[in-house]
Amino acid sequence: MLRTMIGRGLATCATVLGIALATTGVARAEDIVLKMAHVYTPGNIWYETAEAYKKAVEDRTQGKVKIQIADSGSTGDWPQSIEGLAIGTNDIVLQSIGTLDRYGIVAGVEAFPYLIRDLDHFRKVYNGPIGAELADAIAAQTRFRIVGAGYRGARHLTANRAVPTLEDLKGLKLRVPPLKMYSMTWAKLGASPVPMGVAELFTSMQQKVVDGQENPLEIIESMRYDEVQSHVMETAHVIGAMTFIFYDARMKRLPEDVRTVLVEEGRKAMDDASTRMAAMEAEIKKRLQGKGMTFVAVDRDAFAAKLADMPDAFPDLKPWVEKIRAVK
Repeated sequence: MLRTMIGRGLATCATVLGIALATTGVARAEDIVLKMAHVYTPGNIWYETAEAYKKAVEDRTQGKVKIQIADSGSTGDWPQSIEGLAIGTNDIVLQSIGTLDRYGIVAGVEAFPYLIRDLDHFRKVYNGPIGAELADAIAAQTRFRIVGAGYRGARHLTANRAVPTLEDLKGLKLRVPPLKMYSMTWAKLGASPVPMGVAELFTSMQQKVVDGQENPLEIIESMRYDEVQSHVMETAHVIGAMTFIFYDARMKRLPEDVRTVLVEEGRKAMDDASTRMAAMEAEIKKRLQGKGMTFVAVDRDAFAAKLADMPDAFPDLKPWVEKIRAVK
């Protein structure tokens, strides 16, 4: 009888403990370790954004959720890192939204030229209902879930000569990211786009395999492209968005309160980065000028007009382009 009572008591305790663990969320997540990968090096704003996210998540969960970061491309470039999400070697990748367009065209809207007007428009789009709708559409089409949107700054063209007009672009061998949107943009503008990974870019410009490239100012500075490029054309053709990328199905298997922490802190980290980046752009421009780079004004309206029919080339994106442009 005593043995039976003890057995029942232990069973009751186990049931109560199980219910407690099931309802406390983070309290049952003591062994959750998430692996993050990115290509950014110490001193870069996105390196620091990843570190801030790690700290915020670990602090808020009292260390019950930990994030291990593989930075500087130490586990592969960004396409390899994103592939790692699908196979489970990574849990989080910090990269631009547009890098997912190889998995689904809707993500390519992030790189659509002359779409986002400025930082205010950026925030209204990505932090509002259109941004939430876009995140769900990307997850449905690509199986990847984006969390937060960080203003990456405007992308500008660089070369070793002034390229102020569309006529000057003709024949320019221009490195572009290996994404359809960038190749089509520059082909329509008259350049000769060369899809290429970023790891090869510095040497390719040094050896004149390509004549130029296009990136935000912080990339131009951090990758020291001023050493192999002399002119920055202020095309501001894309205002891109960085994000934290998760594999959607695996993220959904996490406890609900852990997901809440990851989403809320991810959005905050990216919004903080947006504020920092907006303040940095003018400072970076001054530093690059001090290193000898010449900044060249271009007729952005002429560039945008040349691309006016691009939405017709992407019928799946055209509704998104119209929705985003309509945000006031």
